[in-house]
Amino acid sequence: MFSEALKNASYRAANGEYGWTRDQVPQVIELLRAKHLAILGGELWWVPEGSRSWIGLIPQRKGPDAVYAWETKRRRKEPWSGFVARCASDTLAAVGRWPPPDDLPSDLSGQILYNLTWVDEAEYGQLGSRAL
Repeated sequence: MFSEALKNASYRAANGEYGWTRDQVPQVIELLRAKHLAILGGELWWVPEGSRSWIGLIPQRKGPDAVYAWETKRRRKEPWSGFVARCASDTLAAVGRWPPPDDLPSDLSGQILYNLTWVDEAEYGQLGSRAL
């Protein structure tokens, strides 16, 4: 589904999931949206410098490590196309919002990446999800 260039430029976890940079996410969203795939949500990953694995607890400048995650739920009677569009919008907003620049330590090494979870309409129906 993704171009070889985009796949090669992304982080790939041991389980096959992708981690995308903030700059890559808009392109990924548009590819998923064009295929009528809904982004149900996502989470941020921290990949420390030199590591081959990601960490879901991200160090903070102040306070304990934090998890950044979001979810978009389908509204009652919401058409699939509207849900796909709203999921894309919610994802762009989450990526723009997190992490705020003041949250992360200035000396944090490695990368902050965005992992997205998406489904097509048939898969969504099989999840047993109920509209709000």
